Amino acid sequence: MRKKVYDGTLIQALDPVIFLQPFIMPKRCDSQVLTEMEMDLGRAEAFIREHKNEIPGLTLYHLVFAALTRAAFEYPQINRFIVKGGVYQRDHVKISMMVKKEISISGEESSIFPCFESSDTLADMVRKCAEKTEEAFSEDQDDSAFDGLLKVLNALPGFITEAFARFMFWLDSRGRLPKPLVDIQPFHSSFFVTNVGSIGLPVIYHHLYEFGTVSGFLAFGQKEWKLYMTKDGTVRRKKVLPVTFLGDSRICDGYSYSCAFRTMKRCFEHPEVLLQSYDEQVKEKEKEKA
Repeated sequence: MRKKVYDGTLIQALDPVIFLQPFIMPKRCDSQVLTEMEMDLGRAEAFIREHKNEIPGLTLYHLVFAALTRAAFEYPQINRFIVKGGVYQRDHVKISMMVKKEISISGEESSIFPCFESSDTLADMVRKCAEKTEEAFSEDQDDSAFDGLLKVLNALPGFITEAFARFMFWLDSRGRLPKPLVDIQPFHSSFFVTNVGSIGLPVIYHHLYEFGTVSGFLAFGQKEWKLYMTKDGTVRRKKVLPVTFLGDSRICDGYSYSCAFRTMKRCFEHPEVLLQSYDEQVKEKEKEKA
């Protein structure tokens, strides 16, 4: 078993239960688990209005990315993947998403997958997303390498495309897919994120892919109003963002996922913490302990 593949490093010391799971459940479709949550939009929407000039282009989409990324830095266990029975730790947080140039049936669609660092602030993340989106739809350049590859495969006879796909799948299942092919497509990422609310859909549960190394798929839908009861028995309503997450149960235990989701929810509902990078946050906590 290789100690390092292109996008991660083999974890040598694992809990016996985690170590055995890839052999008991060799496929992601065997081991995907799902959960749902509601995130309060009260502070998030106010935060976006307050910082729209300071961080141009800021949307709820970016708050979801930033909150999920912060959770992955705080709990790197959720940023792992399986290759040939081995559990690998990813050395970066990369989030893939599909973007449309315009919301229509014929609207041009492409994939982007910005890579985030622990030193990135929310403003850095918004900028990286904007740069990747602009690059994907720039009129001054040809299709992205991945879109170009898809067009070539689409033009070939079906049996050649099938043979190519099978060969790529075989290489990928052994962690031997060439780096240039890993770099140009979205399936070797930490997570996929989709905003189905932007196209008028309620939240969905999206499957994981067997190809690639994505171990988590997060989706969020249209905003909803929910009734809740306060401690004094008063019934009130609040606006929430419904979120679903499908994860690979083999990469870590349920407690790690639970902690990560609590961090994600806290960061989304109190987005001011995202103005600092994860590194800055860690330094502040260390100073408080000293």
